[in-house]
Amino acid sequence: MEPNKVLKYTLIVSIGGFLFGFDASVISGVLIYITPDFDLDPLNTGWVVSSPAFSAMFAMLSSGLLSDRIGRKKTLQIVALIYFISALLSTISQSIISIALARMLGGLAFGGALIVVPIYISEIAPADKRGRLVSFQQLNIVFGFLAAYFSNYLITLYFGTSIHEDLLWRMMLGVEIAPALLYLMLLRIIPESPVWEHQQKKRRVVLNETTGAKFLGWFRIQRIYLQELWSPSWRNIFLIAIFIGIIQQITGINAIFFYATSIFEKTGVGIDASLAQTVIIGVVNIVFTLVALVTIDRLGRRFLLLAGLAGIIISMGITSYGFMQQSYQLSNSIFEEMEIVEHPSMGIFESISSESYHNEEDFKLALERAWSQYHESDLEPNIYAQLVKGARMIEHPWMVLMGILGFVASFACSLGPVMWVLLSELFSDTHRGLAISIVGFLNSLASWLTQFLFPLELNILGDSFTYGSFAVIALIGWIVIYYYLPETKNKLITEVK
Repeated sequence: MEPNKVLKYTLIVSIGGFLFGFDASVISGVLIYITPDFDLDPLNTGWVVSSPAFSAMFAMLSSGLLSDRIGRKKTLQIVALIYFISALLSTISQSIISIALARMLGGLAFGGALIVVPIYISEIAPADKRGRLVSFQQLNIVFGFLAAYFSNYLITLYFGTSIHEDLLWRMMLGVEIAPALLYLMLLRIIPESPVWEHQQKKRRVVLNETTGAKFLGWFRIQRIYLQELWSPSWRNIFLIAIFIGIIQQITGINAIFFYATSIFEKTGVGIDASLAQTVIIGVVNIVFTLVALVTIDRLGRRFLLLAGLAGIIISMGITSYGFMQQSYQLSNSIFEEMEIVEHPSMGIFESISSESYHNEEDFKLALERAWSQYHESDLEPNIYAQLVKGARMIEHPWMVLMGILGFVASFACSLGPVMWVLLSELFSDTHRGLAISIVGFLNSLASWLTQFLFPLELNILGDSFTYGSFAVIALIGWIVIYYYLPETKNKLITEVK
């Protein structure tokens, strides 16, 4: 295939990555408005954010197999249609349940895109440019992140005081409709993968020789491929691929991306500044993804992974320390800002307003004790959350910002793009669809658990411990990759094994 056509088709199919990045991260700004509107607790917040990842893991498990069955092009066209329907339904949702269901539909789309796009690109790209071209998927994902952050910021900046908050979050979600429709139209001009077409011919021969039953034969071949992946000749490669798929998510990247605005708001900078800082995250993400794009075929996959994981360890350590240097103290100004000065029960907190607490859990317990002295019922959740938020003081908010930005930069030039390049290179043409589907399923499962549990972790374990745990996980990942991951740059499958 001509080089200019390879680039053209790569850019088109990679729009699926852009839509994934936008769809997944737009919730960061939406949360600011729907949390008070729907009175979300940490469990419901985690579910709304993570619901796409929950459905994506099933799409990841099946989309590679589906693309083996009906073709890469048709599968991507289905993905684009689902993106469009999901964006439309999200925009007109009337309840938190309908928002979650619409986002789960979107999860089916980006689960499919994350699997099929790198497969398609790896099958049309020449070997010496494969790493760079497959990385276009990740580049478009981070462009999607930036577009969502920037879109949320501009909508709040220009319409935040002139329209109802219910319309603000609907506008944020509705922006995705246009690129989803564009993706659906552009996919019509790409050709089918030549590798897939060749494999179809081979499979027809295998079916005729082995079973003669075309309907059941395809499933039988997949079972044969799975047995081969677990055979001694493939098992180590399969296990390291699974490990990288899981470690990419449990280092916390999507917790950072999807809760970014809430994280920065905790440092006391306010909503507008928090949204602005998420835009900085998007810019850093793009810059360092470009670094990976330029260096991946020169420095190699293994080097970038090890360097990136080292950066994650340091950055999450800094973030953990930054949140460790925080205190909580009530003051009259907090009640004034909350506009609940005349609340009949606010006087009960005077006994603790002169004290400073260096641990969130200790402060929460003090609030509960003060309240329980006069009331049998629990403190209203919205007032409770506002008191905790208003009393929090971060001694070095810049340290949290630097730690988060360092983490994003480290991930963007390593685990982000490199994992998908590795998966496209570690497996043969016959095993690639099945293997990437299995790894993708586990990747999405890890992503969903990380996103879902993140608010609960912060609530139960505290900020410092949560970010510190991400650093420890990254350290484990560094050790395993150092000892067990082979380099795949410019190598044939037989050379990797």
